[in-house]
Amino acid sequence: MKIVISGATSGFGVSWLRQLDNKQQAEFFVLARNRCRFDALIEREPLKNPVHYVECDLGSLRSIERACDHIKSVTGHIDILINNAGIYPKNELELSPDHIEMAFAVNQLAPYYLTGKLLPLLNNARQARVVNTASFRHKDAKVNTSDIELVSQFNAEHAYCNSKLFIILFTRYLAKLLQHSTISVNCFDPGIVDTPMLKQAFPKSLTLLYPLARRIIARSSFKGAQTGVFLSLATECECTTGQYFKDNKVITTSKKAKDDELASWLWRECERLSGFCYPTLPINKLKNLGNDAPVINRKRPPLGRAI
Repeated sequence: MKIVISGATSGFGVSWLRQLDNKQQAEFFVLARNRCRFDALIEREPLKNPVHYVECDLGSLRSIERACDHIKSVTGHIDILINNAGIYPKNELELSPDHIEMAFAVNQLAPYYLTGKLLPLLNNARQARVVNTASFRHKDAKVNTSDIELVSQFNAEHAYCNSKLFIILFTRYLAKLLQHSTISVNCFDPGIVDTPMLKQAFPKSLTLLYPLARRIIARSSFKGAQTGVFLSLATECECTTGQYFKDNKVITTSKKAKDDELASWLWRECERLSGFCYPTLPINKLKNLGNDAPVINRKRPPLGRAI
C-alpha cells in the first residue's frame, strides 16, 4: 500500500502517521518543507514501514508540482492521499509565492492542485481514497464571492473558517466527479485538538485562560487523528464518498457546505488561481449529493487523458 500524506511532521498529523504505521503495512511519502523536522520525527521513533521525505512547500504551486513529479517517478499508484496540512493565518494579510492569500493557498488550493496532479496514480490503484481534514469552524465561514482571498478586508479568523468550508465543498464536488471511479473522497472534523495551532487561534484577549481551556476542551492528538485513520483504513469506508465525518460517523454540515452553486464557484476559482484543470470534468453539472446519503462507488470507466 502506498500512502501520501501532508501535515505529518507536526500537530495531530504526527499521531495520524504513527497510527497508520502501526496498523498497516505500507510505504509512506511524507510531504514537508522542513527536512530537519522530518528527520527528528523519524529519529525520535523510527517507523516500522518504509518512509520517504518529499520536499514540498504547500504554499507554492511550483513546489507541489515538483513533489508530484518526484512521486510519479518512483511509484505507479497511490492507495491513499491524505490532505492534512493546514495553517491558521497571521493577523496581517500574507501572500504565497504565487501571490495568493496564504490560508487559501495552503488549506484549499494545495489540496485541489495536489489531488489533481496525483489523480492518475490514484486511478491506478484498485481502490483509492482521498481524506481531507476539515473542521467544525466551517460553520463560521463568511464567504465573499467577489473576494475569495479577503484581500480587500482581511480577517484571519474568517480566512481560516472559509478555508475549512471550502475543503468540505471541494470534497463533495470531487466525490461527485469521481462517483463512477473507485476513488472515494471524504473529509472529517478532528475536533478541538491540543496542537500549536489551537494556541495560535485562541483569542489573544483570553490568553491567560488558555492553559485552563486547553485542559478542559482539547482532545489529544491521538484522539484527533482517529477519524482520519478510520477513513484511511476501515473497510466500511470503501463505498462511502462525499461525506463529512466526526468520531467515525457521518455528521451534518452547515447549509453553506451543501450549496452546490457555491461548490461550483469554488472549483472555478481554484482553476483560475492555479491555472490547472482536472481532466474531463463536468464543471457545470454538479447535482445534489445529499449530505447524509453515501454515494456508492462502482466499477469505473477510464478517467480520460492523463494530467
